[in-house]
Amino acid sequence: MSEVRRWRFGTFALWEGDQRLERDGQPVRLGSRAIGLLIALVGRAGEVIGKDELLAAVWPDVVVDEASVRVHMSILRKALGSPGAQDGCLEWIANIPLRGYRFLGRVHGELVQIAGVAPSIHASQGGTSAALPARFSRLVGRDVELERLLAMLAASRLVTVAGAGGVGKTSVAICVAARYRDLWGAQVRFVDLAPLTSQDHVPTTMARAIGVRGGMPDIEQAMVQSLEGEATLLLVDNCEHVIERLSPLLDRFLAALPRLKILATSREVLRVGGEHVFRLMPLAVHSDRPSSLAHALRSPAVRLLVERAEAAGASAFDDASSGPLTRICHQVDGIPLAIELVAARLGAQPASDLAFRLDDHMRLHSTAGRAVLARHRTLAATLDWSIGLLSDPELLLFRRLSVFRAFFDIEAALSVAANALDPDVASDALLGLASKSLVVYDADQAAHSPYRLLDTTRSYAHVLLVRAGERDSVAKSHALFMLDLMGIATADLAALDADAWTQRYRGYLDDVRAALDSCMDHHEDMTIPGALTVASAPLWFRMSEVSEYRDRVRAALDHVDAQKVPDRLTAGRLEIALYNALWHTGGTVPDMTQACERALACALEFKVKTLEFQARWGLCALNITRGAYAPALGHAEILSEFARHSTSAVTRNLSHRMLALASHFCGAFAEARVHAEAAADVDDATRYNHANAFQPDARTTALAILARTLWIQGDSRLAMDTAIRCMDEAEALGHTLSVCVALFWICPMAVWAGERSAARAWIDVMLQETRSKGFAYWHAWALCYDDALKLVEVDDPGAHIDAVAPRVLGMDEPRREMMVTFCDAWLDDDLVDRAMRGEGQWSAAEVFRAAGRRLEQQGNAVEAETFYLRARALAGAQGARAWELRAAEALDGLCAGADQR
Repeated sequence: MSEVRRWRFGTFALWEGDQRLERDGQPVRLGSRAIGLLIALVGRAGEVIGKDELLAAVWPDVVVDEASVRVHMSILRKALGSPGAQDGCLEWIANIPLRGYRFLGRVHGELVQIAGVAPSIHASQGGTSAALPARFSRLVGRDVELERLLAMLAASRLVTVAGAGGVGKTSVAICVAARYRDLWGAQVRFVDLAPLTSQDHVPTTMARAIGVRGGMPDIEQAMVQSLEGEATLLLVDNCEHVIERLSPLLDRFLAALPRLKILATSREVLRVGGEHVFRLMPLAVHSDRPSSLAHALRSPAVRLLVERAEAAGASAFDDASSGPLTRICHQVDGIPLAIELVAARLGAQPASDLAFRLDDHMRLHSTAGRAVLARHRTLAATLDWSIGLLSDPELLLFRRLSVFRAFFDIEAALSVAANALDPDVASDALLGLASKSLVVYDADQAAHSPYRLLDTTRSYAHVLLVRAGERDSVAKSHALFMLDLMGIATADLAALDADAWTQRYRGYLDDVRAALDSCMDHHEDMTIPGALTVASAPLWFRMSEVSEYRDRVRAALDHVDAQKVPDRLTAGRLEIALYNALWHTGGTVPDMTQACERALACALEFKVKTLEFQARWGLCALNITRGAYAPALGHAEILSEFARHSTSAVTRNLSHRMLALASHFCGAFAEARVHAEAAADVDDATRYNHANAFQPDARTTALAILARTLWIQGDSRLAMDTAIRCMDEAEALGHTLSVCVALFWICPMAVWAGERSAARAWIDVMLQETRSKGFAYWHAWALCYDDALKLVEVDDPGAHIDAVAPRVLGMDEPRREMMVTFCDAWLDDDLVDRAMRGEGQWSAAEVFRAAGRRLEQQGNAVEAETFYLRARALAGAQGARAWELRAAEALDGLCAGADQR
């Protein structure tokens, strides 16, 4: 059980520690800044709190202006709505001019004991492939093109739909792919490359769409294996800006996968062998003057214009409209995107008037831009014309929305206009842009982030942003919003299962990339990009982009170091982020140790206890990894002192786990058991807290340590029962890292105990999982256990011992300590020296016993007895009954041999 503060007002419950708001028991989705403002106000209900005080409380680490308070306060008021008659106030929050804000409602505060819930928070092990996006309007006038493309796909393995921007390549390709799927029963995977800002992101973006986990040692081969044997159509959209990296990858796919077909869209051909290109032209417009509306509607371009205009609220058209409608389509050259833009105006303007005004604009634009290709000039002119009809707030918001690389919601739109537009004005402007088709509203995304800019429109808006001199300031607002959003995402780790979390937040990765790139390219201050780099870690890990994240952390640290006065606290937090990224990408122990030591130095300098805790946690784990068990225990004991004064159940549980781990390897098995049992007794609120989201599961890790400790203490039956329970729970989680950590602890125990069937089953699982997921560190341990079990499986154990011995000599100290517990012949002098120095204590008794065996075989019975006695005494002092029995048996054997002689 853990204790949290809850505030109640009206039908609302505000959970302070979790930063969660509920109405009638149902969650109210708010950003962490808005929640922070509400906590500050509710906690001091009835008092006036100044804007500066609110800024300091909610934005403690970044510099923002008071417009941020105004925007989030507006969002907060809308979320709370109006109080009820029984709530004793007319509005929840009052703005006191020139002073600040006051919470007016009646508030009741209480401390609540909670046990929490147990959602599956660990990352999905297999990726979720990307299906075709839903179309929210009918494709008009492309029947001939669809049939030709389907025929080309039937005859060819790579078809590229090439054409100018705005001509409708994506819409046509999606319809072709859907028809192909229905006709042939093929799997279809959709890859959208439009948001990418770097060619380097092509492989991982492709992998996510195909359903392959990122971070694999050979991600291209993993994609090939995933697609192998299936009839699959891969639709790759918006290729033109990443052709250099994409083309070799597609070439490899086609060579390796005979049942794969690829449909691509691009403004340029891909230049891949076997490519067949379909040039998509604008919609046709008949050149003759229409005699009636029915005559005009024979032109696909006019049909599209009429259908979209009626959807925008235009009145029914008649025969008199046929001429102006046809003229409009001629003016925009039949380009579908341009038609969509002008159609939005027909809901408020007669076709004849629109045709006249558009004609004037196009004439002026064609005179000014004769050197540009006609279709490009037409689209630009149509966009210019559409922009010219916007109100000032709509124009401002339109250009600022260009910072978003993917979907966004109304809160995001308000955030980039906060210092210039009132929230209500900005909301109206967004609706106006959507009604004019400059912003797309996607009903399928409505629950979360329903708006987006098309790629062509975004590029145009970005040019306007740069011209207005707003790029840097809007980029900062964008980064602050992403920082806030990543805080919500982190909190949601405990509230959503892995698939739901990934579905909600996966689309924001490109916006995080863009925000980081922009901040580091155009700003000296590293506070915001540093904080965003740290806060976005869950997204990078969930999307299996840990290698890129590691590189971005390093880049952020380089930027900090390059500052005239480096921000050392930001650097310390980035060092911990680097350590976590290195741990999951096969970083070297020296590099990880250096990161943790630097973070610890910053934590001690600035007296930041949470950073100190993280750094010591890392150093404890790293010291265990390199066999420095006594220093690891030293860090664990300092962690324990910190946890003793902490109110956080997560901190206390982690302290128990670290003490169990370090005590075990220091040979303090009684202490290890006590702490492992305490760590295993964990409630779900602690177990599934976001702080544990990307670590092995807290309970299964504790059970695994407990199982091996119990076996060494001599309680073999309870140890095996605990190991089986641990494995069942780890597999039920579906989290590979938790499974691998559990197997690291329990596989050797099964080998020692002679449980051959269990040992083989567990070792095979560990070999398979670590190989398929690219967990090199854990795979090396699985190979050790496999060699150990083969001692009782092979026909010639002696030959196997001799074959493995050179490999053992090349291992690090922790693995050599383990291998000697399986076979006395795998002992080396360095292990003996190490044990004599009081190091490697968890297996020192086994090292002494193996040294005695070697001396006995050499005929030196006196020295052998000395080592056997040392082994038995040490094991007895440690309470290591299993090692004590082995030493006693060796001693009895030596004595029996002497009697026979």
